[in-house]
Amino acid sequence: MLNTVLVRITTVLLCWLGFHVSALYFLLAVLLLNTHHKEIFGW
Repeated sequence: MLNTVLVRITTVLLCWLGFHVSALYFLLAVLLLNTHHKEIFGW
């Protein structure tokens, strides 16, 4: 449960940083989506 919440918060934070700071954060968000898709989407 805690792991799921942390992964979702981290993904949202990286996407927000991608918009406001640097597009490199989008690369980290995509990497996180690929490695932790079960925690984010539940499947």
